[in-house]
Amino acid sequence: MKAVKNVDGSEFRQDLVSNDWILIAARRARRPHKEEKRKRLESSKKSCPFDNLRDEPLLWLPSPSRSLFKDWWVQIIPNKFPALEPHKTCPVAEPTGPYKRMRGVGFHEIIVSRDHNRRISEMTLNEAEILLYAYQERWRTLAREECVRYILIFHNQGPRAGASVFHPHSQLVALPIIPPDVAKSLDGSRLYFARHKKCVHCAMLSWERKNKTRVIYENKNFIAFEPFASRVSYETRIFPKRHAGNFEDLDKKERMSLAEALIVSLKKLKSVLSDPDYNFFIHTAPAKDGADGYYHWHIEILPKTSIWAGLELGTGIEVVAVSPEDAAKELKKR
Repeated sequence: MKAVKNVDGSEFRQDLVSNDWILIAARRARRPHKEEKRKRLESSKKSCPFDNLRDEPLLWLPSPSRSLFKDWWVQIIPNKFPALEPHKTCPVAEPTGPYKRMRGVGFHEIIVSRDHNRRISEMTLNEAEILLYAYQERWRTLAREECVRYILIFHNQGPRAGASVFHPHSQLVALPIIPPDVAKSLDGSRLYFARHKKCVHCAMLSWERKNKTRVIYENKNFIAFEPFASRVSYETRIFPKRHAGNFEDLDKKERMSLAEALIVSLKKLKSVLSDPDYNFFIHTAPAKDGADGYYHWHIEILPKTSIWAGLELGTGIEVVAVSPEDAAKELKKR
């Protein structure tokens, strides 16, 4: 199989897991447009809700340098404006005419790091490792809840990514359903495993490590690369090199390796894209479905480089202006 050359024209690419088609349209990157100078959304510490925490935390973890931050580095608290409601019993889908409805119950929590100004890309390895440990600990606790089927941990950075508070924070939602995007990924992984007797993500990693065209960073345990069928320009994914279905099973050495891969990847994106807003999230096997044999957990980082317009909204096809190969070439240099 030949390596794909850099794209100059337009090209459809099919995602190996979901089978979705995306459109690489490199010429669109040369469209005339007004240069946008982004500024950080700033807020005062005095008015920041995360600098003045009063509620009893669900989880409290100390700083690696206590003298620097007065005891704590990460706290997890309930979201005061949750997307999901508390519950005592598990929800059941009920018919409403030709439709179905179900109570929107579950857990919605905020994961706050201590420093008001420092993002994950600016954390030390020890600080980022503690944050990842907090993700794991809360995941393991909520996975034991009877009604929880899937747990998503995500991070919104900047107003274009949906962050309404300047202070760096992540979020966790524990759901009574498998969300559609995850279900599609699980189905694609299951189908590939049934046909080929191996993990689809392991097959991708094997090719990317051999080809190296789209790899932007690699250490002993993790690899970061631009996906072949990226959904946005400069999309970056971080995978463990060994097959692993469950993010929550990482040990400390692996967390340190992941912290390094995450910090380096975010720094590269910050440098190349002039401090973009972005979202990242962790896709791991569901809490109770036993998908770890064929599913490979990973982190997806999606910089906000464009907005959907008529073509995307009308077809559901993502249009990517910068090819993954060209994006990787830029990111490798940083």
